[in-house]
Amino acid sequence: MEKIAAPPWGLMGYSMGGRIVLQLAENHPESIDKLILLAPDGLKVNSWYWVATRTRLGNLLFRWTMRWPGWFFLLLRLSHALRLVNPSIYKFAVHYIDDKQVRRDLYTRWTVMRKFKPEPAAIAGIIRRERIPVSLFYGKHDRIIRWERGEQFRKRGIADCCRLNLLDTGHQLLRPQFLPLYLQIILLSPWC
Repeated sequence: MEKIAAPPWGLMGYSMGGRIVLQLAENHPESIDKLILLAPDGLKVNSWYWVATRTRLGNLLFRWTMRWPGWFFLLLRLSHALRLVNPSIYKFAVHYIDDKQVRRDLYTRWTVMRKFKPEPAAIAGIIRRERIPVSLFYGKHDRIIRWERGEQFRKRGIADCCRLNLLDTGHQLLRPQFLPLYLQIILLSPWC
């Protein structure tokens, strides 16, 4: 099979898009020249996400909560007041729950994405065998998708092909000020 004509920066994925990119890498490694992943989802299954999307009862509760979020807001505000929830996670949750259309989109996105189940061990084996360069970007202060997931992935025997880049930010990695850094690391740095 011929490699897919990709832009010079390779196959990229951000957050949940990272889950799609990882699944593509697992299913069609012959089509991949390099991987660039920004806070990729899919290297570790979040237990709340699993319950909300892959169990019948969890999905019913998730759908109900996205339609009538009052009880969740109450619980979230109480947890925040008691300092049981990190402030950045609180802000993130409020952003996604406060608007009706955003809630609908979140429910749709999560339930559709449940079909993508990349297997990190298999992907690491493919990266080793095919010598696929990987560049991981994480926000140093990200509480949603933590950089330690990327470090655990590198420890699967791919450290020589996989670079972990920490940016001085939270979960918002798609900011104009980071473009020169992305270009420098992606285009100018040597790969494995």
